[in-house]
Amino acid sequence: MNDDRDITDPARSGALHEPPPGAGAMNVLRWVMFGGLLVIAVISTVVWVRSRAPGHSTATAAADAKFHCPMHPTYTSARPGECPICGMALEPIPTDTPGGIEATGVGDVPGLTTVHLTAERIQMIGVRTARVEARTLGDNADLVGFVMPDETRLRRVQLRVAGWVERLHVNRTGEIVRAGQPLVTIYSPELLQTEQEFLIETAAPHAARDSSAPIAAMDHEAPGPAAARERLRLFGVPDAELRRLERERVASTRLTLLAPVSGTVLERTVTEGQSIGPDTPLLTLADLSRVWIVADVYEMDLGRVRTGDMARFTADALPGRTFQARVEFVYPTVSNDTRTLKVRFALDNPQGALRPGMYGRVAIANRGGAVPTVPTEALVRASDHNYVFLARAGGTFEPRAVDIGLDDGDRVQIVRGVSVGDTVVASASFLIDSESRLKAAIAGMGARRNPGQHQGHTP
Repeated sequence: MNDDRDITDPARSGALHEPPPGAGAMNVLRWVMFGGLLVIAVISTVVWVRSRAPGHSTATAAADAKFHCPMHPTYTSARPGECPICGMALEPIPTDTPGGIEATGVGDVPGLTTVHLTAERIQMIGVRTARVEARTLGDNADLVGFVMPDETRLRRVQLRVAGWVERLHVNRTGEIVRAGQPLVTIYSPELLQTEQEFLIETAAPHAARDSSAPIAAMDHEAPGPAAARERLRLFGVPDAELRRLERERVASTRLTLLAPVSGTVLERTVTEGQSIGPDTPLLTLADLSRVWIVADVYEMDLGRVRTGDMARFTADALPGRTFQARVEFVYPTVSNDTRTLKVRFALDNPQGALRPGMYGRVAIANRGGAVPTVPTEALVRASDHNYVFLARAGGTFEPRAVDIGLDDGDRVQIVRGVSVGDTVVASASFLIDSESRLKAAIAGMGARRNPGQHQGHTP
């Protein structure tokens, strides 16, 4: 039994200590892998130490950046791929500007810069362009107008002495009266006294013939019949009352005022029994056989309306009827509230179809020539300036400040900034404007961070 367990048997001892097949190759491979890992660790350590050197990270990133995200330009990469923020495909960064900013010029609009878009992006955001064309803005200036009385045909009935209204012969607003028709009867003690003085003074020459007093003395004391008659006229006494007074030689306690013209009563400001004075208006009459049409013009459209232009008035209350005349007057002042001024023309109104206060549409023929224009949607309006985006070759869009003129709703006149034949962005201006502002801001930040790069050398 001891012989079976003898471990010193040479044959059995050699069998127990023999290595398994392939063990040597595995040891060699293990040492090779360990050496490789050691080399990688050393290289990584060196790269890490160098990357911690001041200025290395910024300069390397700026030099290696070849692609960026079109929606997040701050994310850059040395190889194509997708943006980790939004998932969009990275686009190449043009190399014609420092810092990789996509700009080919800054334009003349503060806070904006020229941008470059790829053909795919232009199609994706729906950019549409239009040419600057010379056009006449609108055949007519369409305005809102209203009917008002002709101010030259207004008459106010008024007495220049104190008294009381004894009777109103016309007491309804809107009533039509004829010239010479009784309007109001006035009782005035002051007027009665003046008429009595008139009778005395007109009787003085007859008394002077029977008097022993010198005629010169009598003429010196009395102003004479002509002066007395003029005083009554200044009080507002009509000629008909003066003729009655001279004919009947009796002063009246009452005076009836007659209509000076035929027309319509627009205002009645007194009632029977009311006390009146020299400053009290009684009635206002208007001859409506001729009326004014007054239209409001925005100050920006002032250049489209001139005296002598043919105007056409239509009112909803009178379907199928059109009234034409020429502009007589352009008012010299602009309303502070509505920023409009008024133009006026007169129309004959023998049948009274046009009534004061009636509204309608006024079309004034445009006599202006062709001017440079762009579609209204192409104009970007800011608080302190207006601008458009010029479309250049190769997907480049340049902001350009402009001065505008007339605007007919579809197209707007460009006074300065672009010329006929230029191409501007007519749609998607908002998206291009947003990207232009973003890239201008990034360019400004890059200039502040890396001033040396913009001077052509690496710090």
